[in-house]
Amino acid sequence: MTTKFSIDLHGMYPVMEYIRIAKLVESYDFDEIHVVDDLGYKPAWPTLALIASNTSRIKLGPWLVTPRIVHPAYHAANLAEIDEISNGRAVFCLGRGGFMDLLGLEEPEKPLTMMRESIALIRHLFADEKKPFEGKVFNARQDMDFRFKPLRSNIPLMIGTFGPQTAKMAGEIADGLLVSCVADHDYYQSLVKNFNVGSEEAGRDSRVLEKAVSPLCCISSNRDDAFDLMRRKLPNMLKYLSPLPEHAGIKQTDIPHNDFSIEALDSSKPAPETNLTEDQIRFFSTVGTPSDVIPQVEGLIDAGANHIAFCGMLGPDVDEAIKLIGTEIVPRFR
Repeated sequence: MTTKFSIDLHGMYPVMEYIRIAKLVESYDFDEIHVVDDLGYKPAWPTLALIASNTSRIKLGPWLVTPRIVHPAYHAANLAEIDEISNGRAVFCLGRGGFMDLLGLEEPEKPLTMMRESIALIRHLFADEKKPFEGKVFNARQDMDFRFKPLRSNIPLMIGTFGPQTAKMAGEIADGLLVSCVADHDYYQSLVKNFNVGSEEAGRDSRVLEKAVSPLCCISSNRDDAFDLMRRKLPNMLKYLSPLPEHAGIKQTDIPHNDFSIEALDSSKPAPETNLTEDQIRFFSTVGTPSDVIPQVEGLIDAGANHIAFCGMLGPDVDEAIKLIGTEIVPRFR
């Protein structure tokens, strides 16, 4: 497979800004644009509908949604509608979900079963199966079906994870693997190996499946500005990225326990004190100028990635970051 390149957006912009940003992304040689469906941000599905209505070529979808707080049948209906609005350009990624402690939710008792049944139930609905869906976590009666005809029945369904067991399961049942918030060659390669084992055990050819990585991204023509912004953003995210900090060599005592807020990104204030090294920052993020980031992208492709999705704030100046990626990074790999 040739390497795909994408932009991931969070729900933190004024609504109409997504039209302008999406058109900018589509003007360069990007393959996809995604909206992250994290708690506390604007939800992905309405934003995706807006983007779908104002673009014509680029594929789009949520990266990622969780079945922990919304039933997979609801996600399936939203996915079908986005696919119809976009005339068959929808993609999809499912994950366990983060920030669940903000809702007082404990870890699911059967996370792998929850994920496996979610994918199966979504496919069940798109296939218009005329029988009940009976699982250990999710169920649907025989008369639970779409009251409309989806445009497509085979929309790609990805699974996102940081963990080896879920990566292996993704290889068994999903159309691809997504690893978010990682830019480290060795850690990503270890999950790709698990994914490949799962696909091989299921009799599938892992070479034709998607292996995506979505590192945090902060790119600028000014290297210091890019690192300054990432130093503001990363520390307060770390407590939600377990087990990644441990693999990056970050001690628990170096992880702030206050909640992430947009105020932490205020460039008018001094950057917070942090013990994070540049290498630790790079474990999670593609950061710096394009010349800094290109070797990181090369490393991720060498580790098995065939899809690079730049995620997060993107840079101190979002438009500049998208332009730098689209004109100086993506063309290097086409």
